[in-house]
Amino acid sequence: MNRNSENVIKKIAVLFTDITGSTDFFKSYGNVAGRQMLHKHESIVASTITEYGGTVVKNIGDSVMAYFFSPEETVKTAVRIQQKFKSYNKDAPPGNQIHIRIGIHFGEGIVEDDDIFGDVVNVASKLTNLADGDKILTSEEVSKSMNNLADVRFEVIDLSGRQGMPKGLTAYQVLWKDGADFEPVSAIVVCVKPIWELGIATFDKIWRTILEERGELWSDKIQQEKILSDRSVILIVSKPDAAIEISYNVLQYVRERIPKDQTPRVLPVQIVIDAGPYLGTDRLNLDSFNVRWGTISPGSIHISRKAHLIIEKENNTPFVPVPLQHTDQNQPFFEITIDESRPDKSPLLYLYQNAFLRGVHAPCFYCGSTMHDIPNCPSKNLMELTNAITKFGYLSFETINSKFLMYLGKKQSELNATLKRKESADVQDLLPHFAFYDLKRYVQLRFFKHIWDTTTNDWNKVTKAALVEGGTGGYVWLAQDCIRVSNLSQAESLLQTSLERNPKDYKVYCALGFLNLERNRGLSAEYYFEKALNNARMKPQKIFILLLLSRLYYLTDEIDKAYDKVREINYIYPHCAEAAYQDILLAFKQGRKALALERLLDLVKADRDYYVSALIDPDLAPFSTLIHPELYKIFLKVKERASRLAEAAEKGFDTFRKLLGEKDDDVKKVSVLVSDLRKLSSTDSYFGYLDVVHQSKIIRNICTTVIQRRENEFVGMLKELDVRLKKNRECAERYHFRMFSSSAHELLHPIGRRIDQIRDMVKSKRSDIFADVLRLCEEVSQELDRAEPKLRRLKRYETIVMFLSIFLRNSFVILAVILFIALVVFPNMIYYCNILLPDFILMNIDSMWMYQKQLISFGIIGGLLLSVCKSLKGMLKSS
Repeated sequence: MNRNSENVIKKIAVLFTDITGSTDFFKSYGNVAGRQMLHKHESIVASTITEYGGTVVKNIGDSVMAYFFSPEETVKTAVRIQQKFKSYNKDAPPGNQIHIRIGIHFGEGIVEDDDIFGDVVNVASKLTNLADGDKILTSEEVSKSMNNLADVRFEVIDLSGRQGMPKGLTAYQVLWKDGADFEPVSAIVVCVKPIWELGIATFDKIWRTILEERGELWSDKIQQEKILSDRSVILIVSKPDAAIEISYNVLQYVRERIPKDQTPRVLPVQIVIDAGPYLGTDRLNLDSFNVRWGTISPGSIHISRKAHLIIEKENNTPFVPVPLQHTDQNQPFFEITIDESRPDKSPLLYLYQNAFLRGVHAPCFYCGSTMHDIPNCPSKNLMELTNAITKFGYLSFETINSKFLMYLGKKQSELNATLKRKESADVQDLLPHFAFYDLKRYVQLRFFKHIWDTTTNDWNKVTKAALVEGGTGGYVWLAQDCIRVSNLSQAESLLQTSLERNPKDYKVYCALGFLNLERNRGLSAEYYFEKALNNARMKPQKIFILLLLSRLYYLTDEIDKAYDKVREINYIYPHCAEAAYQDILLAFKQGRKALALERLLDLVKADRDYYVSALIDPDLAPFSTLIHPELYKIFLKVKERASRLAEAAEKGFDTFRKLLGEKDDDVKKVSVLVSDLRKLSSTDSYFGYLDVVHQSKIIRNICTTVIQRRENEFVGMLKELDVRLKKNRECAERYHFRMFSSSAHELLHPIGRRIDQIRDMVKSKRSDIFADVLRLCEEVSQELDRAEPKLRRLKRYETIVMFLSIFLRNSFVILAVILFIALVVFPNMIYYCNILLPDFILMNIDSMWMYQKQLISFGIIGGLLLSVCKSLKGMLKSS
């Protein structure tokens, strides 16, 4: 504890716990089970004591000794301990239950080093021994010190006959209501964290002054303070309202002492106010003080809900904060807006553009950072292009700042370990790393591999191609890898050998240029890059070398030469975005800010990746106050358009869903796109809103196209049904018998009426017609399917009836003719022949009937056959 001798005698409340029946437990269950039981007891008791701000002094066998400065907190702790053991015993078998007794006394005691002494300890120990299991005994001093603790009362008990009861000691048993819930006394803590990553040159000196002069800022307003290893300050305030005052004073102090020429867009401090059991008896208890610093905006004060409620009760300060409205109720901290705390009112898009410019080195050729020299640039350890800039475009400004702050706060060893693991979570944490080193990717060693032996003249095709693994081998390939790992002597040897073998290879000269960059020999690098340019054959190779030369001239302030190289690129490939961006950087450096800004905004609109570049590129840091407001305008414009189109797409989809129904396959497909649309909107990012615009158009086009297709399908279905109905009606019209025709029309008439009903529904365009029309069309088609066999049966019946009627009519006529011939004509003909030709008597009158019967029989047979043939002929003719 390291306390001074004059401060060792203090008023303290001592608490003892003791397990009842522990000796019998060890005998029954053995030493291992007994030790586990003791560990459980110590765990529950110690954690509760710490939670309520007490200090565990020691464990004595099956007992724990602790002390507090507040008797009330001691009683609350004791009740909470008994509640925890009751809950534990409820689920434990009878043999494994733990029952404890607690004694508490309040008085003067000696507090020194890691122990406490005095009569207060002895009395608390005796009260513990007098208590029964699951009970709490306190002294009269404890009872009198209580301030009407809700749900707790003290009852005097008579222990005069108990052995060991000291004379003059009055014991009180603590009784509490079931469900009593006591919150620990909350101390208001203020944490002030400096942000070195904002890259303000004088801030280190300012912060040292704050720590030296802190007496003026807060010493008379705090109970305790602690300065952490990163020089953050944690304060426990004596009065709740002092937390806001101290925070405000710190912001004012920092703002007034930053030189005007270095005034940042936000003050480089983070301030958090929280409330909790942070004040222990001998130290600050900060185990539960966890802040996600990446979510805390610099230059403003953040407060927790609990701290806000406590400060609000005081109501004695003009700085009582009001948490931001319409925010996530689970958000741990809310920003307090104080006008004077933010020196610049322009939009705060990205706060750490200067973070990589606070080093002592010249700007790195590969990345622009001053935190390292060229040989130690982390970009050399990246083997491929990461697409991190595009991923960053899908993050909100708040998330970008949060990720960069957390990244900048990492130690190099921690960063290297994370880079080696390459797990999915690590990749997300390293997005700022990849994004920053991708900014200048087209002048880095890794891109050299992309254009190594390219056979295309399309620059864009090369930039979007994946890196060929393994390369082509050879001395130059080995040399560039040696340059990557800073083995420069080996690289030089390999390149000299390669130069002797192939003096016309541009790759050798290009690698020699990189080698001389690593050795900080700018003129030699320029010479070899020029030689490489003269020997390069493909356009992408020439563009790459010209970008290297332009970058070199940019860093050496040879602006005219840099412009010449950009113009050469434009001559070779007029639409090179990388050349356009380099031209913009040169214009800014020349002081032609208006022209540069105009070109930058045009480039951003043409290639959205440059929105992120304009946001985080340290080369543009001096112009951020000019660029960021314009980027914010673009963002707001895209956001407004995205919101409008997304709302229209949602409405269109809602109508689409009602028309087709939830179970429709097209509805399910579009609902996936709508879900993606909502996710994109929720990112609150520039790329997200651009995609929302595009996705909204796609959704609306799909909905319109599908509806039109469905309408055409319905029209086609109706036409098909009309054709089938018309065909069946025409067939019914050709029936020769009314009874069959009437039956057919009765069968078809309801179907025709339903088709007209469907047609009217399609014309009405009601919200639910699609599902109904499809169902009705299917029902009508099924009705026609059922009606058509019936119509065919009617047709067969009519055919049979018609055949029979024709057959009977023909048969009647033919048989009548045959009978007339056989009975009338034939006898008369025989009679007159016999008279006219007496010499040739054909037959006797007596035998004529026999011939007549034969004639009638053959006539009937022939007549029937003739009738059948004639009937068939007549039916064929009528059909």
